[in-house]
Amino acid sequence: MIHTLMHPIAGAALAATLFVALAPVSTAFAPATAQEALPRASSALDGEFVEVLGETEFTGVLCARPLQPEAAEALGLTPATLMRRADQARDAIAALTVQRYVAETDEYLVLVPDGETENSLASALMATGGFQYVEPDWMVFPIACPDDAQFGQQWHHQANRMQSCAAWDIETGDPSVIVAICDTGIRATHEDLLLHRQEGYHAPSQTWESNGGPIDDINGHGTLCVGSAAANGDNGVGVSGVGWNLGHRTMRVTDSTGGGASISNLTNAARTAADVGDRVASVSYSGVTSGTVNTAGTYIRSRNALLVWAAGNSSNVLSGNRDDDVIIVGATSSTDALAGFSNRGSLVDLSAPGVGIRTTNRNSNSGYSNVSGTSFACPITAGLCGLIWSRNPLLTPAEVEQILRASCDDLGAAGVDDTFGYGRINSAVAMQMTPGPLISIAFPNGRPDQIAPSGGAMIDLLVTPGADTPNTSAALLWIDTGMGFSSTPVAFTGGAQLTFQATFPAVPCPSDVSYYFEFPLVSGQTVTSPLGGSSSPFTVLAIETNTLVLDEVESGAGWSVGAAGDAATTGIWTLVDPIGTSAAPEDDHTPSGSNCFVTGQGSVGGALGENDVDGGRTTLFSPILDLSGFTEPSLGYWRWYSNGAGSAIDDTFTVDVTDDGGATWVNVETLGPNAQVGGWEWSSFRVADLVAPNAAVQLRFVASDLGQGSIVEAGIDDLEVFESCPNNCGFGNYCITTPNSVGAGALIEAAGSASFAANDLTLLASGAPSQTFGLFIYSPDQTQSPAGAGTLCVGTTTFGFVIRLAGVQTDALGSALYAFDNTAPPIAAAQVAPGATWYFQFVYRDNTGGSPVFNFTNGLAVTFCQ
Repeated sequence: MIHTLMHPIAGAALAATLFVALAPVSTAFAPATAQEALPRASSALDGEFVEVLGETEFTGVLCARPLQPEAAEALGLTPATLMRRADQARDAIAALTVQRYVAETDEYLVLVPDGETENSLASALMATGGFQYVEPDWMVFPIACPDDAQFGQQWHHQANRMQSCAAWDIETGDPSVIVAICDTGIRATHEDLLLHRQEGYHAPSQTWESNGGPIDDINGHGTLCVGSAAANGDNGVGVSGVGWNLGHRTMRVTDSTGGGASISNLTNAARTAADVGDRVASVSYSGVTSGTVNTAGTYIRSRNALLVWAAGNSSNVLSGNRDDDVIIVGATSSTDALAGFSNRGSLVDLSAPGVGIRTTNRNSNSGYSNVSGTSFACPITAGLCGLIWSRNPLLTPAEVEQILRASCDDLGAAGVDDTFGYGRINSAVAMQMTPGPLISIAFPNGRPDQIAPSGGAMIDLLVTPGADTPNTSAALLWIDTGMGFSSTPVAFTGGAQLTFQATFPAVPCPSDVSYYFEFPLVSGQTVTSPLGGSSSPFTVLAIETNTLVLDEVESGAGWSVGAAGDAATTGIWTLVDPIGTSAAPEDDHTPSGSNCFVTGQGSVGGALGENDVDGGRTTLFSPILDLSGFTEPSLGYWRWYSNGAGSAIDDTFTVDVTDDGGATWVNVETLGPNAQVGGWEWSSFRVADLVAPNAAVQLRFVASDLGQGSIVEAGIDDLEVFESCPNNCGFGNYCITTPNSVGAGALIEAAGSASFAANDLTLLASGAPSQTFGLFIYSPDQTQSPAGAGTLCVGTTTFGFVIRLAGVQTDALGSALYAFDNTAPPIAAAQVAPGATWYFQFVYRDNTGGSPVFNFTNGLAVTFCQ
């Protein structure tokens, strides 16, 4: 967790008491012994920090870390002396403005006061003797060189280099093993990056993608790096990443089109990735010699993950200890020579291909480039780390690094050297050296997204023996609904492939169920799936829903388009059977239907973006929903939104709800401005969480194109009112009425209750012509179909017809009553039951324009209970 602390700037008082003159010594820090890695970066005691434009630039912020307890012995200090010095350090910090405190690594980001410099303040702080390091929170930059000549299509995968194909015969990557690319963002709609992409993160605002954090590639460097590590393979297009079946996550670290990012944003992104369970964080930026980078690497290893960082492209020699907690990667060419731009030295662990690397780019959804730099050697190495962990997820970070080093092809001088480190990585040898897992656990039929709270949901497991064999009679399913984990046996169903079946017990409704599987082995060891067991379990939602109202949006009855402020010139909401593109839907969502609302209709075979939203916004309103009769209603809808197919990705799609006729609107959700890739997706919310569930609830859907170069397409279908975990009964109106000869249209209501036992439901129609004949109809289905002079709201799906009750005549006020007897249905199939929802409507005769017609009220949904 990162805490923000604010302290006053001491100004002249600080200068008088803290700042002292120090003579610079050396410009590069060297560890005291070969085993000590504290710290790697230069401090102000070692000499002045020097800016290098475009590589390491001052930000006006220093990163200061007090002495740590584990440093006492290395520095020859007693614990009491070290504590005293650390207290002095914190006193000095208290006199400054602290921009941020990083609790995970005990680091302070402090502002440099007016009249001071990074060098003078760092020197004064280090002079207290209480700091491990004080260094600039450098602005660092993506490491890349201009595109070089074509060296061939992905030469680095070939048999005379990384031998990737031989490695892929053993392992192509596990999607649950995630490589986080801490960089400038991603083109999320790229054809070669669609599979296994995890939710992204925006480090400058410390905001996840689902909460609005932008992840689109602001510079271009990030998409190049993602493709190097994890471009989707065996998909018939483009290129293959080293781990082409790995999960990948974008951690955007900058809002600058130049790509520059602070060290603190980079390390925050890497730590955050490890905190959510990602196994590798890849950083292709300069700044690797900063002490805070190794501190982040140490923290990340404590989270059972690895930090991989690019060595840099300055042709410099990096002094230090490669046996630290960061894997630092230099670059080689297609001839296995060290790239002329690559940094080298005792700090660099190993090297990887980094010249003429063919990878994905952000220019289009099918864009590719040949690029060079340690920027690409770094994610290639990160991808191989992911492959090793996919092969055996039980390995420790140290064991993965050991395999990575030992499997390198030795280049240059025999053994470890200061040019190539341990050598150039080799995927096939790494896979051969990685011990197979004790057992492998797979889910041949997948894992459920939702289960019934009553119990009985089943998961099939396939267990393959490896170095060990499971005890088939001792497997357990552990579940937790918030009261702690408890176990239930997993049944062994036999077979040569060792198949098992787990059954969920009854759980509360609703509940978020955490669960994992435990397999004791013959050797006495135990394996869990997922690997972390109770610390990182699978999750599933246990819930039962009861649909109260379903509008399949076939007729569009009650829907409306257009609002004040709408300015879109094309892509106006329209009800159609959609004609699709790669950005717009080809079909509606309703399995039995064809129509939905979309933002504009293009022509058959039309170009991408034909009649998409342009020039402003367009607004769609749902029918007004009467939810006053339901106890716990929720609203859900299927939506489509794509804004990532154009050159600009900067637009949003908003959904709002009102309960007061539109006087006030409450936001339900906002999609964008980060890239959205389309596809029908379900979204829902509990109405009472946002507005009162009264008779005036309405949704508003707003699609906008406010920038240049955007392709914006949206769709809405299948609006649903439902109850979660229903344990009550109630009434609700749906559908629409149509004006008649005496007014705005007739309405249907209910009196009494929906209790099956009380049997006191009375149907009431009002607003019809007086002294006219009509009848109440009902069925277990609903629809919105034009009929006569109005709309039929009661469906015929179940029976092929609607159920008719006895005819009635309206009174002088145009009202009609019918006492519904739920014990004596007109036909046996029309018997209502507790827990079921049935739909009612009144149909009546009218004279419109002098001719007799029949018309309808709106619809009434009745959920019966005991």
